[in-house]
Amino acid sequence: MEPTLDDLIERGEASPYYRLLNMKIEEVKDGYARLTMNIEEKHLQFLGSVHGGAISSLADSAAAWATVGSVLGSVGAKVVPLTVEMKINYLAPVESGRLIAEARVVHKGSTISVSDVEVKDDKGRLVAKSLVTYYIRKESR
Repeated sequence: MEPTLDDLIERGEASPYYRLLNMKIEEVKDGYARLTMNIEEKHLQFLGSVHGGAISSLADSAAAWATVGSVLGSVGAKVVPLTVEMKINYLAPVESGRLIAEARVVHKGSTISVSDVEVKDDKGRLVAKSLVTYYIRKESR
């Protein structure tokens, strides 16, 4: 029996990397995902704002889940989205609070998916904008 979307989300949130960064998967549906990260001291770089790598990880993960949501119904849970390319613009520094990443698939082919991601703070201010391309690997079991 193939894992359900809820099973995959549970596994995702239990992964060591998600736990390390305190990422939460809030919503996943066809071509859309919303992930959050409560900012802690471990996310901050030496000048006191959130490190770009933490923001980038949140954006990349949101795009991956939007991709999973876009293909889950058609090919089952035997897909692995692999980042091919990622571009991110950091627009404003963040020192505390919560980050919300919303990803939308803007193109889905048979093996390539492209997602647009906006990362905002808990006041709704846009802090980063990203475009992420994935190769959709279909696992054979």
